[in-house]
Amino acid sequence: QTNNYMSEITVQILVVILSAAIAVTATELFRKRNFQAQKRLDALYNLVAYRHELQSSEFLSSLNSIKLLFSEDKTLKGLLNNLYTAYGEENPESAKALVIAVIKRVCGLQGFKNITEEDIDNVFTKKA
Repeated sequence: QTNNYMSEITVQILVVILSAAIAVTATELFRKRNFQAQKRLDALYNLVAYRHELQSSEFLSSLNSIKLLFSEDKTLKGLLNNLYTAYGEENPESAKALVIAVIKRVCGLQGFKNITEEDIDNVFTKKA
């Protein structure tokens, strides 16, 4: 009788510990996924916000972040490599076209499917 009672208590304790471990693990995975999703949106936001200031630290920082945050996308990697080459060759027209292509690709990866290159290229600026 007491052995059976001790076994039940042991099982209940193990269930509580296992449930807590599963809950903590699931919460941590969810937090990490949300953190990465927010970082991706922040990088996209800065790419769009500073897209006509190609030498700004905000834009360059976002480009560097994009390389890490979307490292699994081979198309984006190719675009970024071409953009890096265009920067090195100081080819502003090529760089501008590649920036638009990079932003469009990141928009697509983030679920913004109806963004056109014209949407990306048009920018609001202060009037002189």
